[in-house]
Amino acid sequence: MPDYDRLVACMAPSKTFNLAGLMISNVMIWDKELRAHWLDRHYNFDNPLSISAAQAAYEKGGPWLEKLRVYLDENFAFTREYLAEHLPTFFAYEAGVLLKGGNMFVQNSDCFIRLNLACPKVTLAEGLRRICQAVNTKHTEKYTKVE
Repeated sequence: MPDYDRLVACMAPSKTFNLAGLMISNVMIWDKELRAHWLDRHYNFDNPLSISAAQAAYEKGGPWLEKLRVYLDENFAFTREYLAEHLPTFFAYEAGVLLKGGNMFVQNSDCFIRLNLACPKVTLAEGLRRICQAVNTKHTEKYTKVE
């Protein structure tokens, strides 16, 4: 049990096991009063398909998850190499950006964005190509504009 009794931990198999669309998550609330407050206001819908899918993912999904981890590690390496080649200073080293509003995930991150690498490599490559094209075009326009 954590030292902080107002802690609420929320998890779901949807991201880890690519089970988007299933209406199931795990909510752990250690504080009894806070748990009662949440249960009093929460509409619980137990979808049998979602329960079975979550159970199967947690009990049998270990090998798939290990392959996913390897795949995502490769996506991180691919992204690092791609950005080092196509945007060596602006994006990778100077801007320090990651692509989605960082403030959606952590406080004091208004100047950062989040890039989701948990996707097929073809999708990642296309996204990176578009980012590079947009940034490189804007950068070139800025320095070649004649007034």
